[in-house]
Amino acid sequence: MAEQEQPQDARTRVLEAAWRLIGEREDAGVSLLEIAEAAGVSRQTVYVNFGSRAGLLLAMVDHRDATAPELARLKRTREELPPDEALEPFIRAWFKYVPVVFKVARALSCAAVTDEAAHAAWQSRMALVQGGLLALMRGLKAQGRLSADWTPESAADWSYHQMHIDTWQHLVIERQWKPAEVAQRTVAYLTQALLAPGGESLRAGGRTRRKAARPTGGSLPR
Repeated sequence: MAEQEQPQDARTRVLEAAWRLIGEREDAGVSLLEIAEAAGVSRQTVYVNFGSRAGLLLAMVDHRDATAPELARLKRTREELPPDEALEPFIRAWFKYVPVVFKVARALSCAAVTDEAAHAAWQSRMALVQGGLLALMRGLKAQGRLSADWTPESAADWSYHQMHIDTWQHLVIERQWKPAEVAQRTVAYLTQALLAPGGESLRAGGRTRRKAARPTGGSLPR
């Protein structure tokens, strides 16, 4: 007799099938029936596990985030390093994650205008990014390293704008910038713009100290 499939196995298959279909089609409008067929389960199994299409899309992005090594690295960076030391690797970890999720994220973003389920999934992801940035900026403020030009809220908003998937799409997909260049220039601009001048910080486990310079104007030229 074949070993009976565990509920968690079916749930994971559904989540991964949903992610794969949306990424392949670059369209969040896939139906529960299509996802169930791709996962090799019944539509009833999908309903039992997720309740609705909105519940499935939310669980799908949660599953991707929970299993992505790039996000695990981003979380460790914020938790293990002083805020001024965490800013640069936090930005770089995010830009390593963007290409991994870009097709699905773009599909959810586009569908969010008319699709309530996609809208809920998209907003939940963006709220997590904004929350992580706000926690980091509040840490900089408490550390005395956030420039007086910014509040934690405005610094988080500005960083979110610079790191948004739409910005990455414009530069990398539409203008053919190299992803590494986008990350490097974003790091340079945000560290200059946000960190208080003249501050020093000691890297954990090392001897390198660095000072933050004040920006001389707007965003860095290409």
